[in-house]
Amino acid sequence: GVIEGVGAGVTRWHEGDEVCALLPGGGYATYAIAHEGSVLPAPKNLPLTEAAALPETVFTVWANVFEAAALKPKETLLVHGGASGIGTTAIQMAKAHGARVIVTAGDDAKVKFCEKLGADHAINYRTQDFEAVVRDLGGADVVLDMVGGPYVQKNLNLLNDQGRCVMIAFQQGPQAEVNFM
Repeated sequence: GVIEGVGAGVTRWHEGDEVCALLPGGGYATYAIAHEGSVLPAPKNLPLTEAAALPETVFTVWANVFEAAALKPKETLLVHGGASGIGTTAIQMAKAHGARVIVTAGDDAKVKFCEKLGADHAINYRTQDFEAVVRDLGGADVVLDMVGGPYVQKNLNLLNDQGRCVMIAFQQGPQAEVNFM
């Protein structure tokens, strides 16, 4: 949105600046308060409604894929939920980083959308066994999983040696039976 006012000691931002921010809550309100360090300039080429989505998705992908999992150029990233906000951001950031990107999505239109965004391979998990497809493609070095539950064992099965799996949500449950052999 547009800054309506700034607090005492704020030096970076001024009234009238177009910004986006990562908020701990209240982001859907007409007015919101954000700490100066949580505010970013809104990109000039995006409407404010689109820029609003950037902090949540970009920070989530950065913290999990690049910091926690340390994705390197030329490694393979598997993203579950490729057509989601996190998924579409992960595709673009990982491709810009020089990684190969494989995603899962729930229908053929989402698969095509992910490929258009830059995914090297997109798998319709309703009609294909993503575990088998990813293994046939050489496995994954990093998995970004928002599904949990039954995906946990499959993720472990398709990881390459020294692979890393980052769990950020549990849409199919937080528990799984795992065979570490």
